[in-house]
Amino acid sequence: MPRKSLGFRIRRATERDLDLLVHQRRGMWQDIGIGEQSSLDEADRDYRKWAKSALENGSLVGWIVETPERIIAGGGCLWLRPEQPRPDLKELAVPYLLSMFTEPEFRRKRVASRIVEEAIEWCKRNGYRRVLLHASKKGRGLYRKYGFTRTWEMRLELSGGKRKRSQR
Repeated sequence: MPRKSLGFRIRRATERDLDLLVHQRRGMWQDIGIGEQSSLDEADRDYRKWAKSALENGSLVGWIVETPERIIAGGGCLWLRPEQPRPDLKELAVPYLLSMFTEPEFRRKRVASRIVEEAIEWCKRNGYRRVLLHASKKGRGLYRKYGFTRTWEMRLELSGGKRKRSQR
């Protein structure tokens, strides 16, 4: 059942929203300043294929925020990321918040906050104890407001061997 909040309607994304989810993901990358036109085009194709499959199998849950006139204000998704068992985490999937995007004319109107709130509530209702995400510098304040804390991930960028995206 869609929830209304301060004039905005929050609803679950469906496969019919795939074009919108791709648009929002691309907007997120553009706002962060990552990707040239050709790499964004390729990423759009890859994300569309991945998101379609993930929506179908239930490993991706998305929300769309609309005005009362059905103008899209923003959206975001949770990916139930596979996780290996370990002592501090029994679940075999961990919700990962991704593709958070608010259309420029709706920024600073709590659109992203509503998506985060909805995602957190969904996780609680479904028995998850943890939510992960990677935040841009601009988004960190929003997530801190909800109790997210920064963790340290290490990364090694390898040169040379380039695998096709579809083999990942």
